[in-house]
Amino acid sequence: MSNTDRPVEYRQILTKAVCGKGRKFSQMSHSIQPPDNIDTILGAWVINHNYDCHKVGEAVEVRGSYDINIWYSTKGNTKTDVMQETVYYTEQVPLTFYDRNTREASVSVSAAVTQAPNCIEASIASHKDGVTVRIEKEFLVELTGETKVCVPVYPLEYAEGDEKDVYEGISGDAEDDFHDLDPNLVIDELED
Repeated sequence: MSNTDRPVEYRQILTKAVCGKGRKFSQMSHSIQPPDNIDTILGAWVINHNYDCHKVGEAVEVRGSYDINIWYSTKGNTKTDVMQETVYYTEQVPLTFYDRNTREASVSVSAAVTQAPNCIEASIASHKDGVTVRIEKEFLVELTGETKVCVPVYPLEYAEGDEKDVYEGISGDAEDDFHDLDPNLVIDELED
């Protein structure tokens, strides 16, 4: 029996692969009560972002915190100060791709911040409501786990031989197939 007559065998291989992905962009508003009456907001920024993630159903839950710093002026714009508030959040990132054939016990979850939390607006709402701060952020999450893939298995002779010999053995002599073609054949119109 030649190599070309032999049926291709298939094997299942257990491997680690990306079995789920998701991305979420979000904006949220926070109300912060300042210690003084604010005349002007001079700046607002976010620092000390920390987060952790885990799988919940067919989504990834990201829990984290960050500090919002607001630089403001008081007393008729004659004094300035900075207030800081730590904010805690929980985000559900839906998976746009999820392979249900993955072994659940082997799944590990990772999250990457594609856009760090950033203050896009800070405004004085009223003396009662304080300062309203709008924050935006984006996460990319991935699940990796053990899954099975099916691959064709060829005889060892294929690996040791020249690739050209392997293809000729499979499809025959390709040059003979092209000698029978008519080079003067032109198709003028294509029919529907």
